[in-house]
Amino acid sequence: MEEMVMQSGMVELGLWEIFAQARQANATTFLATVIAVWIAARFSSVLMEKGPNLLGKIICTAFAFGVFLLAFNNGLWITGTMEGTAAALANLDAVNGAVDISAGSQGLIDNVASNGNIIGKVGAWLFFVSGLLIAVVPLWFNPND
Repeated sequence: MEEMVMQSGMVELGLWEIFAQARQANATTFLATVIAVWIAARFSSVLMEKGPNLLGKIICTAFAFGVFLLAFNNGLWITGTMEGTAAALANLDAVNGAVDISAGSQGLIDNVASNGNIIGKVGAWLFFVSGLLIAVVPLWFNPND
């Protein structure tokens, strides 16, 4: 029994280590996405200063939508990291039988089961949708026209 507790603890620790490494990659990807949103808005701003033609508007709009879809995909990767880790920990708990997993692991499982951090999801959506609108709306709805 003591050996099973030790093995379970090592597997649980390994899952948390993988989760931490994935979160670091997710953070880097998120920062790149924020920079891409700024670039999309900046492209639109520069284009408006120079007097855009239709092709320029279409290209900048396509770029802005591409950035938005990339951000949406990155959000799915982050959610997948959380859900995958919680599922792996729940599977470990089921396989362990009488050996319980840690309170932190159980907390992550419960958090993901209750749809996670809603405020974070809403905040991300507001950020990326507003970034898309900041980049696209001035191209097509210019009050100076």
